[in-house]
Amino acid sequence: SFTNTILLTHTTEHPRAVAVILGHLGASQSTMQRYLEWYRRRECSVVTGTAPPARFMANASLRSQARQVWSETAKLLRPTAPSTPVVMHLFSNGGAFLLEEMERVLLEEDRNHQGTRLSQDDVQLIRSRLKFGYQMFDSCPCYIRMAWDTTDLSKSFPHPAWTSTTASSTTTTTESTPPSGSWRQGLYTWGAACALTTWSLFTPWSLGHAHSFWNAMLDSRVCLHNVYLYTTTDLATDATQLERLMEHRQNEVGANCRSYKFDDSNHCRLDSDHPELYQNAIQEALEAAVQRGAGGEKEQQQ
Repeated sequence: SFTNTILLTHTTEHPRAVAVILGHLGASQSTMQRYLEWYRRRECSVVTGTAPPARFMANASLRSQARQVWSETAKLLRPTAPSTPVVMHLFSNGGAFLLEEMERVLLEEDRNHQGTRLSQDDVQLIRSRLKFGYQMFDSCPCYIRMAWDTTDLSKSFPHPAWTSTTASSTTTTTESTPPSGSWRQGLYTWGAACALTTWSLFTPWSLGHAHSFWNAMLDSRVCLHNVYLYTTTDLATDATQLERLMEHRQNEVGANCRSYKFDDSNHCRLDSDHPELYQNAIQEALEAAVQRGAGGEKEQQQ
């Protein structure tokens, strides 16, 4: 929907987890239903949400959409066992912008819940279950570079075709240093930056948002179990900046970051181009979250 969030729900009796799926910009209802099925098959209750393109492009508030998704999440969580985690799976900056607002809702309404759709009990319930769960980022967060940002242009967007090193598909859980860049990288980076700057000139209130959004992704402590799936051939998400974000979250925030890095495919295409690896990543993250939930419940009972 161009103006409304795509809100789908599925309820499972005694779910292993409650999954919150945040779609990319312009995701269709059939696409969101396909994502929902990944978790339904794994015996999870599910709620989906999207950032309406009209509000995203205007950089308008996503507060109402954030509350909608959390309200449905709380409904699914209330009848579950205390060990049931909340897991989140998001795509591109359409999902990441909505996540930013959803985390802000939890933090602000935890302090002042009067007049909101979420009760203080619901806020505390969601936050407690997120501690067991995870946030899985597909092709995001995308670093929003403005034209005047010249930070390491030579290493931005480390597309193998733009470097002297030819790489094949890889999967890794550690950081790596991308090879030196070329004039093509700089040219593309400036082009992308100029496009974003033009968008910002038409929506001047977005100038500060680019900076605050990235800081929120860097320093969030709402969930410290993070999984990143990305590719160096993504011409929307700067893999170099994403690797710096992961390093910061691990070293400065204390987050547990797992990464799956590829050198082929494209933006939000990894699930189609590497279906087995992708589904294995979901399964491993979910099993770990369920185990953390069971361990957390035992600690509370002692």
